[in-house]
Amino acid sequence: MSVRNYLNSIRKHWGWVVLPLLLITATVGVLSVNADEVYTARAELFVTTNNSRSATDLAQGAQFMQNQMVSYAKLANATQLEPVVEELGLDMSARELARYISVEAPSGQVLLYVSARAGDRASAARIANAVAERLAETIEELSPKTTEGESTVQVTVIDRATEPRNPSAPDIRRNVAAAAFAGLLIGLLLAVLRDVLDTRVRTQEDLETAVDVPLFGSVVGGAAKRKGSQTRVLRIDGPQSEDIRRIRANLQMAGRVDECQIFVFSSALPGEGKSFCATHVASAFAAAGSRVLLIDADLRRPTVAKYLGISGHAGLTEVLLGRARFTELCQQYAPNLTVLASGAVPPNPAELLASRAFEDLVALVSQHFEVVIVDSPPLLPVADTIALAQVVTGVVLVVDVTKTRRAQVAQSVEAVRLGGGRVVGAVLNRTKTGAVGASAYGYSSRPETDEDAERRQARLDAIRAGRRLDAATETAETPVVLNPQRARR
Repeated sequence: MSVRNYLNSIRKHWGWVVLPLLLITATVGVLSVNADEVYTARAELFVTTNNSRSATDLAQGAQFMQNQMVSYAKLANATQLEPVVEELGLDMSARELARYISVEAPSGQVLLYVSARAGDRASAARIANAVAERLAETIEELSPKTTEGESTVQVTVIDRATEPRNPSAPDIRRNVAAAAFAGLLIGLLLAVLRDVLDTRVRTQEDLETAVDVPLFGSVVGGAAKRKGSQTRVLRIDGPQSEDIRRIRANLQMAGRVDECQIFVFSSALPGEGKSFCATHVASAFAAAGSRVLLIDADLRRPTVAKYLGISGHAGLTEVLLGRARFTELCQQYAPNLTVLASGAVPPNPAELLASRAFEDLVALVSQHFEVVIVDSPPLLPVADTIALAQVVTGVVLVVDVTKTRRAQVAQSVEAVRLGGGRVVGAVLNRTKTGAVGASAYGYSSRPETDEDAERRQARLDAIRAGRRLDAATETAETPVVLNPQRARR
């Protein structure tokens, strides 16, 4: 990933950055405020030799002291602290007291710093002074003696411990700052890892990484059900209208101008919105003046008839089995839009779609329609779409950005190619923002009112019934026949 990708990940998942930052900072802050205060007092000792008679003796004595300072610091152990416990009457053992005592011996110096920690100021000072005095006595007792029996080392307490003004712990500012820094690092790491480990196809860059197919467009959100009905009405002025029109415009350039364009809409997995995209793209082509046929070729779980609110008891299955003619079962849904439902669910859908009958149907509808949109089953669970891909212009792969993985998209495209078809492009569905949404310019269509919906529904009902529209629909329409040129004759 490049630096730009990292910055995009942080911007996109800013919540993952803020949450650890606030959580860790708040937790550490509360714990620091409620923690018991600890005071630290320090005494300072000066160690020197006692038998220096010349400058040479002083130099050698100083070098000897510096070499021994680390050893002297270790004398403040549990054994040597027992007299301190008895003297001060502490309610702890010498071993426990050793945990609160520290002795520092800076390199190159003959100074010892004795620090003691306690829960109040006075106790810290008393313990530090008592330990310093005991350490001085211990060093002199264990040092070599002169011929007169005196110690060769002299230890002096040059700075007695005083009661500290402020507690040494907890340091609330330092703790909160460290927690905020740690929380920020963890949040940034989580935000980046979320994109690095997330293999879903969310953007055009993700699609290009997975497969070498163009992106026709992206559709914001999903379909909305009408209140009081399971039927969903095709809208050319809804929130996804510009997205659908963009897909239609790109599809127009995917085939030859003088030939019927036949596109199969499929997906890698079920539930990715292929039927939604297929029906709306078909409606967009019809609204642009093209003669459009929408075929529900999902003979396993058909949804187009239910989606459009039309009869689905007879359709493609009966045509392929030779039980009825195409002209008898196709339904005029809207001006320029004809629908062939799936019909009965057969026991052998893959064989029917791969039969010669389907090829003959494709040849027939190519003579009467300019655009044919086919809604087919998903690619990975079944092989139905692979058979369809061999006799159509191309497959349009609908990708749900919320669940489809790159490997699944690549596997779907490869399955179509191995079957002799081609994937002409992809559509990203259920995105949060479109590729170039209307909101980007602050310009969108007027929202549809209840009155508009009632008038549009009356217009559709009149068209389906094959009768002229009344004044409420504002325009007059006649049923659309399969071949307008023959109708004129």
